[in-house]
Amino acid sequence: MDHPTLCIVAGEHSGDAHAGHLVQAFRKLEPESRWFGAGGGVMEESGVELLVPMERLSVVGIGEVLVRLPGLVRSMALLKEAVRTRKPDALVLVDLPDFNFRLGRFAHGIGVPVIYYITPQVWAWRPGRTRFLRECVEKALVILPFEEAFLRARGVDAVFVGHPLSEHPPVPCDRAEFCARHGFDPDQPIVGLLPGSRSSEIRRILPLLIGVADHLSGYFPNANFAVPWAPALPEELTGPFRGSRVRFLSHQYHDLLGNSDAAAVASGTATLEATLLEVPHVVVYRLQRLTYAIGRRLVKVPHVSLPNVILGESRVPEFIQDDFTAESVGNALRDLLRSPVESRANAAHLGEAIRRRLGDGGASRRAAEALRSCLEALGRG
Repeated sequence: MDHPTLCIVAGEHSGDAHAGHLVQAFRKLEPESRWFGAGGGVMEESGVELLVPMERLSVVGIGEVLVRLPGLVRSMALLKEAVRTRKPDALVLVDLPDFNFRLGRFAHGIGVPVIYYITPQVWAWRPGRTRFLRECVEKALVILPFEEAFLRARGVDAVFVGHPLSEHPPVPCDRAEFCARHGFDPDQPIVGLLPGSRSSEIRRILPLLIGVADHLSGYFPNANFAVPWAPALPEELTGPFRGSRVRFLSHQYHDLLGNSDAAAVASGTATLEATLLEVPHVVVYRLQRLTYAIGRRLVKVPHVSLPNVILGESRVPEFIQDDFTAESVGNALRDLLRSPVESRANAAHLGEAIRRRLGDGGASRRAAEALRSCLEALGRG
């Protein structure tokens, strides 16, 4: 294979990490490969030429899409022009379906093969999107064990490569070191409050989590409360809460989560990370009311958190939309903190069950090998 050129597009922090690890694994197979596209810091460090920063693409909900539509249109136009003029050997899409489907259709239409890594959750909602995967995608590289059979039964060429988190599990620092670094009392509970990594999520979820801390402090007045703050988030979002008892910690995401005695975690990849770290936690989320009303009609699964979805049963409490209140979540965390031995044991059992389902690591390597095999079969590169 000659030196392949590939375009890769991811639109949020976990996607950036998984895409970056894929690029690193592919470079071990094809050291002279060239990459360009959209993403974040991990992808850039892996050698991807970023034409569009991922912050321009990451939106949740109808209202946010409308507000940011001009920027999304410009980003789409820029990437389409790059795909058209550079004619990469493949376009690798990573999650981000609403944006990536449009780019993928364009690439397919001009003869650029499309590979989808971390496909949208069509098994959960909007199953009609499977048609795009069947018609426009050469190979779907899926990360949940049941997705391969689901998609193959619907005519999609899919292969399970394993979940990236089983290969790159989060590794937090020692608790004593963490507490010393931030002036926390190691003998008091540490409560992690994780509102997500997007500005829109922060605006909806953070005020409620501050209320959770206020409620819970009535039972644990000396507890340590902290929010991990993504580097790309604007600092002004924390302004109204700087006088609260909650600390905001930058660049401390995994250290905080891994050292938490209990955590409230916004639905998403973080729920899987909390499970693999064996942290007692509950899952929370809130959408704009219109978005949620539409989503309720489309969702086909009874759970929203990834651990519950993977296991097919409710093992982690979920507080979604109107069920997400300071009192309800605070009381759930209170119960976890009041029974620390039992809570830790349950979290350990859950973590082991998830690890068995996700595989033994090597997801990025297998994804890279599948990508190269696909390119060779297509005569690309």
